[in-house]
Amino acid sequence: MKPYLLRKICSIVFLLLGGFTVVSYSQASNVEIKIRLAQSYERSGNFEAAVKLYEEAFGKDSANVTIFESLKRSYLQLKRYDDAISLIQQWLRKIPNDIGLLAQLGSIYILNSDEASAVTIWDRAVATHPTLEATYKIVGGAMIQSRLFERAIELYKRGRTACGNPALFMSDIAYLYSIMMNYTDATREYLKMVRQNPNDLGLVQSRIAGYTTRADGISAATLAVEDAVKTDPNTVAYQQLLAWLYMEGKQFDRAYNVYKIIDEKMKADGRELYNFAERTLREKAFTVAIKAFKDIVNRYPKFAQLPQAKFGYARALEESYDLGDTLKLFGILERPAAGLKPPYSSAIESYRQVISEYPNTEIAARSLLRVSIIQQEKYFDLDGARSSLETLEKNSLRFSPILFECRLRLGNVYLSQGNLTDAANKYNALAGIGSGFNELKEQAAFRLAELDYFQERFNDALTKLQTLTTQATANVTNDALSLQIFIQENLKSNEPALRQFAKADFLKRQLKFSEALIMFESILKENPKADIADEASINIGDILTHMNKYSEAIAAYERALQEYPETIYQDRTLMKIGQIYQLGMKDKVKAIEAYQRLLEKFQNSIYSNEARKKIRELRGDSI
Repeated sequence: MKPYLLRKICSIVFLLLGGFTVVSYSQASNVEIKIRLAQSYERSGNFEAAVKLYEEAFGKDSANVTIFESLKRSYLQLKRYDDAISLIQQWLRKIPNDIGLLAQLGSIYILNSDEASAVTIWDRAVATHPTLEATYKIVGGAMIQSRLFERAIELYKRGRTACGNPALFMSDIAYLYSIMMNYTDATREYLKMVRQNPNDLGLVQSRIAGYTTRADGISAATLAVEDAVKTDPNTVAYQQLLAWLYMEGKQFDRAYNVYKIIDEKMKADGRELYNFAERTLREKAFTVAIKAFKDIVNRYPKFAQLPQAKFGYARALEESYDLGDTLKLFGILERPAAGLKPPYSSAIESYRQVISEYPNTEIAARSLLRVSIIQQEKYFDLDGARSSLETLEKNSLRFSPILFECRLRLGNVYLSQGNLTDAANKYNALAGIGSGFNELKEQAAFRLAELDYFQERFNDALTKLQTLTTQATANVTNDALSLQIFIQENLKSNEPALRQFAKADFLKRQLKFSEALIMFESILKENPKADIADEASINIGDILTHMNKYSEAIAAYERALQEYPETIYQDRTLMKIGQIYQLGMKDKVKAIEAYQRLLEKFQNSIYSNEARKKIRELRGDSI
């Protein structure tokens, strides 16, 4: 062939091929434009327009997965279930054994109110790979999405048999039973998990905790685990689960008995009992905590944490007495009744035993600190408290947190004794300590402001309080703000009354109640309409409460509520009235009435949750 003829033929072929390329590129570009526009419509919620464009694009490129998924999604948005079904069936003709697509198709049949067809399709999906775990996961997921929980459970159980593994899907089945509120069968499945792998105990507890907040849930779970323990008492994980359920249900005595078994079976030599005792102490189940700590001390003399167990025993004794302290919530300290054995004597003896057996240790220092607190706050034995704290201060230089708390409390003792110079020295030393003890520093700084207030140096007090209200943490900030506002308001409106109030307040801090009461009554009599009058009236109620004059205290509080309806202390005053009826006068009916008054008048009060809790306790409701 002649060269020029060959070149001409090649040119023609090149032009033809180029033309085809341009056409193909043009078609592809057109489809891409349609897809992008459809996506834009879909994002804006215009699914009708999106479907039209997706359909056109799918007609040009029916093998494109992105277009298929987008079109299916838009059909479902428009509830065009028949079109979605037809689309998936078309796709399935190419890949008939795609389990995922078959599972989706079944879900769409459910949306289309055709459960029979859905079941048929799902059975077909399972039949494609009937011995694979993934098959049942995928199809079961589709059933769950369609809220066919019972069918999903049946399917998972079928899967266990087909796959030859009875341990499959335990967590899934248990979860589905719990959704259906079949807590008994849910717990039984979780028990299978624990039996197979005791390390799953924590996971199982977290799952069961989802329904133990319901009375029927914790009851069903407890009965199921009790049955399992009877059948198989040697599975420690079952015992642990049962003990945990007893703790969740506040059945501490039962939990104690189970933990003794657990400790024995695990050869823990007291470790499990000690952990239980610590938790019951935190849960304020003091009677059981006392028994558990005492059991550890008696049964395990070589227990590694024996000092801590003995300290825990003393702490539980102390806390158990606190339950009967009717005045604790009033911020007032209580003297022991004359002629009676001091109620905290057993706790003090136990603390002193720890101090004697483990001298020069941190646990001994903590024990002496607790003794000083009882002396100061329960017996108002300021000389005894001062002696204990001064001894502690000398011997606790290695234990900084204890040392600094000791100094703060020593300052408080000096303050109550009227020794304001030594009190200020302790507070100043604490206010200047380094980082890491911010709360103690802030409390010391607040005490310094209080010292100024008690000595009627109001401007100095305000300067210190201003710093605290902008820099301190929440607890100290609230106290500082309250005192700051009180001083500012009354310094402007009635400085003489404020000076008299500060003196009365200091007498109250020193527990010189008779003198303080006379002074507060004088303030109220001389300034019945002053801003300070509501505070004086409430303080009168507090002091009368401490003096066990409960009827007079309630009368004082009620008078404050009636005569000073604008006071910001109304909710707190109602709370105090409820506490006097409940703890002092043992009158449940009137206590409930007082708490209900608080909830009706002050729904958003910081005392609302506590009032609701008190009402439930008094009624005997489950908490």
